[in-house]
Amino acid sequence: MTTLTEIEAQYNDQNALDALITARKTLKSAMCELDRYISRLEGCTSPADKASVMNWALNHLACNITPNLRLDLIANAQAQYTRAAQIERSAA
Repeated sequence: MTTLTEIEAQYNDQNALDALITARKTLKSAMCELDRYISRLEGCTSPADKASVMNWALNHLACNITPNLRLDLIANAQAQYTRAAQIERSAA
């Protein structure tokens, strides 16, 4: 028979895995985008074009990665584990 504590532990584990997988997907996507900027930079002939590509890359790094990492999901999963640990300690 599965207890409520075991069900909550499974739920917490799934949430933590999902949060980390989301972050990994975001980082992999960002790496692919950086590869595109690298290719574009290598194809540039003028300093002005190179500056534009570097600006686009900086913008991507600054604006797109952190919001899409879903750090809130990672923090929520960590909080669930902390709550479970506190309950476990108080029961002991």
